[in-house]
Amino acid sequence: MSTAEKAQRRTLGLRPRVILFFAVGAGLVSLALAVSVFAISRGYMVEQRERSAERQASSHVDLVRNSLAIPGTAPRAVLDSLDPPVDTVLLLRWDGEWYSSTPDLGPQSLPDGLLEQVRESTHAVETTFRDGPVLAVGIELNDSGDALFEFAPLTELRSTLTVLRTVLTACAICATIAGAVVGWWASRRVLTPLHQVAAAAAQISGGEIDTRLPDTRDHDLATIVTSFNTMVDSLQKRIERERQFFGDVSHELRTPLTTLVTSVGVLVRHQAELPPRSRLALDLISAELDHLRRLLDDLLALARTEAGLHQDALEPMLLSDLLTHTLADSKRPPELLDVADDSTICGRKPALERALLNLMDNADSHGGGLTGITLRRDDTDAVIVIDDAGPGVAPADRARIFDRFVTTHAGRKSPTGSGTGLGLALVAETVGAHHGSVRCDENPSGGARFVVRIPLARPA
Repeated sequence: MSTAEKAQRRTLGLRPRVILFFAVGAGLVSLALAVSVFAISRGYMVEQRERSAERQASSHVDLVRNSLAIPGTAPRAVLDSLDPPVDTVLLLRWDGEWYSSTPDLGPQSLPDGLLEQVRESTHAVETTFRDGPVLAVGIELNDSGDALFEFAPLTELRSTLTVLRTVLTACAICATIAGAVVGWWASRRVLTPLHQVAAAAAQISGGEIDTRLPDTRDHDLATIVTSFNTMVDSLQKRIERERQFFGDVSHELRTPLTTLVTSVGVLVRHQAELPPRSRLALDLISAELDHLRRLLDDLLALARTEAGLHQDALEPMLLSDLLTHTLADSKRPPELLDVADDSTICGRKPALERALLNLMDNADSHGGGLTGITLRRDDTDAVIVIDDAGPGVAPADRARIFDRFVTTHAGRKSPTGSGTGLGLALVAETVGAHHGSVRCDENPSGGARFVVRIPLARPA
């Protein structure tokens, strides 16, 4: 596989690119919105939690300060008299001593630097206590360095933020999927006109030259539709002119040729009355006229095929019947045909009959004689195998012999004179017009083997 083919395979098609564009666009927008909403919501909720904790701590500080201002009041009793929210613990520093509302809380639980920061202003720091997130709020009680620290839990806030993050992530994923679906729908709408053009072009290439694109009210597509239909109209007129031209050429060439053949036939009947040199000249003229007649027939048939004159109505047919009829018309024995699997195809009977006859004549004229025809089926194709008894075709010439005016002179000789070089080219054109293929191989006996593949008829 070439580098260009590999690169083409790696390149995404138009529809996947449109879907990817919509999906990526929706994903980026939803991601930006999700991040913005989460950041704003998180900042707002954290700020509100800090303010709530600071207000709660301030009210406790006022109670502690007023209570300790009474002589003889014990700091432990004051701390126990406070009623903090659930899971909130207090730590009091008074006269250099530490008092806490729970045994596992002590000065070692304070975040680094919080005690020094409290001396300047009220300060709140997120830290960990009992393996859970808490907000440590410190407020100074007096100028002696005494302070009250309140550890408010942040578990509920973290849970709320987790739920919010999950919801926003799910929304971003759903938005991306929705973008991909919209991209699929949009690409389908965008590619529908292209599919119509491709389908119309395929029908035209298949012989339905009356096919046209339907009119559209879309101003952006109207130009394409009009240009395409105008092109097909021009093509149809050209094909009709060529049909007329080839009909005129056929008539004008066949008439003088028929006159020459008739005149030479009269001379041949009186050949015994001519001198030896005249008889030799007459033989040469007869051979050249026969070659010219065959060349003209092949040229006209090939021209009709390329110009579209082969576009007769397609009809279903059994290949076994077609091959049997061709063998009978060419006066060849029916025993040459071996039907392994019969097949029904849709085709143009005269064109296919001529192509098969050309292959049989090629085997008799250049391949030492036709040895057998096998009909079988392979997947979705009907396969016709034609073998001859000649020396075969060199591998370098097996593709070239289907070109026009190409004849091989090494090994494959014609006992009746040289061929026109158009018979196999006409076979390739006819089989190609039926969406099939033809190739030349070597059969087990050493001769040439021509393999024709034609798609089977689709079931109704």
